[in-house]
Amino acid sequence: MIRRFVFIVLMIGGVCFSSAAQNKLSSPYTRNGYGAITEGGFGQSAQMGGLSAGLRSAYFTNPSNPASYTAIDTLNFRIEAGASFIMERNTDAETVKRSKTGNLEYLAVHFPIKKWLATSFGMRPYSTVGYESNIHVVEPTNLTQDTLVSDYTYEGEGGINQLYLGLGFKPFTNLSVGANLLYHFGNIEYNSGVSFDKSYIYHVSQTKKIHVRDFCANLGVQGSFKLGATQFLTVGATYQFKSEMKADAEKTIVSSDTVVLNYDNNFDTPASFGIGFVYHFNNRVLAGFDYKHTSWSDIRFFGEKPFEDGNRFAWGLQYLPGKNSRRYYQRMYYRCGLSVDKSYYKVKGENINKVAVDAGFGFPLKKGLNPTVINVGVEYGKCGTTDNGLVKEQYLKGTINVTINERWFAKRKLE
Repeated sequence: MIRRFVFIVLMIGGVCFSSAAQNKLSSPYTRNGYGAITEGGFGQSAQMGGLSAGLRSAYFTNPSNPASYTAIDTLNFRIEAGASFIMERNTDAETVKRSKTGNLEYLAVHFPIKKWLATSFGMRPYSTVGYESNIHVVEPTNLTQDTLVSDYTYEGEGGINQLYLGLGFKPFTNLSVGANLLYHFGNIEYNSGVSFDKSYIYHVSQTKKIHVRDFCANLGVQGSFKLGATQFLTVGATYQFKSEMKADAEKTIVSSDTVVLNYDNNFDTPASFGIGFVYHFNNRVLAGFDYKHTSWSDIRFFGEKPFEDGNRFAWGLQYLPGKNSRRYYQRMYYRCGLSVDKSYYKVKGENINKVAVDAGFGFPLKKGLNPTVINVGVEYGKCGTTDNGLVKEQYLKGTINVTINERWFAKRKLE
């Protein structure tokens, strides 16, 4: 068992290093702030609209609320890994741009320590930046009787990754609490520039670079309440602390001269609070709701406070017809979800809110108490508009998640 454990830890290190280098996206709105913030959890959560606060399962891991760790079977050892493929379509008033990207998204381990104590650790993205756009402008100028042609370029890439190590503790039968220690790290680079067709006007370019390393923590609590012989309700809450981020950052402006500005330690990650519930019926139906508030207006970004608070709403449903049925389709998981996100930034005075719809299936590989499950899902989302010179972004995201459950802690009898 020790050999297998060492092998898995080494595998996690390799896959996490690979995913840190490969997370990609192609969205013009990731020019703002830290980019697209990753919400929701792993396979089950992602296919249910990103439910997290009240989501508690003996068969899947939910790192967004560490109180859920104690739901794991005491004889189980779990590994979860996920990947995605995204097709995007960005439309403005004149053009349509399509792109395709693929990512290794996360990898994690989850296992019990005692009946009342469990742990999980792994890696997943916190944010992703990826965009490239060019704008060609022809307009009259007061400098001459001619027109002025301006070419604007915008490029950015990188992101912030999150390593987590968490514990879940169950002081009472129907109550669990937990905490995650989080380590954020990564690099983001933003480039912009404008050039002109007049030789006597200086070109201007600007580069912003951030190298991030930061510890912070989040807390979670979950309580379960019996509503009948086959019904109960799980209510959960999460809180993430604000953190003053340790970052090496600089802004370089090049025109007739070169100016370099340093912004070390002028960045924060925001505090957030989430609450939600999941209704369980007859070990077949899960239905839940989540709300999360993130205090973006209180954080610094390049020494300023340019953002406003974000809000997220999520609804999710899971149906399992018959876990022990002989018919395979009745042992499958059927899931769907909906989420609405209010963006933490404005573009040209407008919030770029996102709406996403999710659907997915869980395919168990065998019968048993804790089978390995392959979760396959799809998400359609949109944000923005073509009005006011903005971009309408639409995407179709396919996901695959593998939840490997093994009974590693059973004591075997020798005959």
